[in-house]
Amino acid sequence: DGSVRQVAAGTAPAELLDTTGAVAALVDGEPWDLGRGLDRDATLAAVPAAGEQGRAVVRHSTAHVLAQAVTDLYPGAKYAIGPPTDNGFYYDFDVPSPFTPEDLERIEARMRQIVAEDQPFRREELSRDDALRLFADQPHKREIIEATDESEGAGQTISVYANDGFVDLCRGPHIPSTAAIPAFKLLRAAGAYRRGDESRQQLQRIYGTAWESAEALADYLHRAEEAERRDHRRLGLELDLFHFPPEIGSGLPVFHPKGGLVRKLMEDYSRAEHEAAGYSFVWTPHLSKSTLFEISGHLEWYADSMYPPMQLEGAQYYLKPMNCPMHILIYILVLGVRDEQAEAVSVRLLDGSERRAVPLADLVQHLAATVAAKDPASLPPGAGPKPSAEGLSQSP
Repeated sequence: DGSVRQVAAGTAPAELLDTTGAVAALVDGEPWDLGRGLDRDATLAAVPAAGEQGRAVVRHSTAHVLAQAVTDLYPGAKYAIGPPTDNGFYYDFDVPSPFTPEDLERIEARMRQIVAEDQPFRREELSRDDALRLFADQPHKREIIEATDESEGAGQTISVYANDGFVDLCRGPHIPSTAAIPAFKLLRAAGAYRRGDESRQQLQRIYGTAWESAEALADYLHRAEEAERRDHRRLGLELDLFHFPPEIGSGLPVFHPKGGLVRKLMEDYSRAEHEAAGYSFVWTPHLSKSTLFEISGHLEWYADSMYPPMQLEGAQYYLKPMNCPMHILIYILVLGVRDEQAEAVSVRLLDGSERRAVPLADLVQHLAATVAAKDPASLPPGAGPKPSAEGLSQSP
């Protein structure tokens, strides 16, 4: 609220803030336990449960309770990581066999007992050696500590959170006690590779969701149910239109005869409408040498989001991320669009099922200047501007 207070070192944010509806605090913008003592002058703010940061704290604490319940019910279970997600949380476990729906019911029931017991979360900071001894029988936690993964609470000083005898490696913050978890539900279990690496051990992942109120939870579950009813993967198979064979890869469909007919009708309609609107038809390859995407800037800005290159005849080839660079080559090298014409020219091209109606001025200047600098003879007579630093600096 902008007020200034002078307090003793070790005073907790909960003693200074209105914590109604809050699950944590921000100390100079850093997430902080409400009950954790202050060690410096700072600006404080409360973190309400009904917000992105607050939900993340609730979900992280619920994941902690999930791990506690699993280790209670399945002695010897090893626990790995349990982060919050956009709509919930998950936790990865190293157990002898996959979790069944009946297992999830037992685990959720145990979690509700832990919540009802109002167990306080206690933060402790340990040396690395002490932390390694504490997690001597938890190889996944030891790996995090030895790798100094600060995102999981491991650094020069190791932070852990304990409640009722259960201890987890965690950076925090957590809610004050288990009773502050308003509403949650376990959703499903599935296999998951350690740290997403297919070369590593497969663990068993339990997914759940947690919200700031029973109403918010019910609303999310309703939306999830409606989304499931409309899931194109399920509907495609049920309607005999298409499916996604795992042998081909995620997101890569094969169309059945019925689906192929629907797709053909849609494509025919699209082509007819584009032709009536004055579009010309072109076709460009799905692959290109890296040179094109170096000129366009895709490799400089988006290489991490592109498929890896293929080596062929001493050159690198990439799957195209979009049609624009190839279309600009058509504009310049085939249609002979000059830089001074670009402002007035509008060329409509249809490539497969995609359309491009592009203002040409900036794009023609950028690519034509670069092509001219590399090989002026490749341009039609008079096409393209003289290369200039300003022209080449245009980011695609």
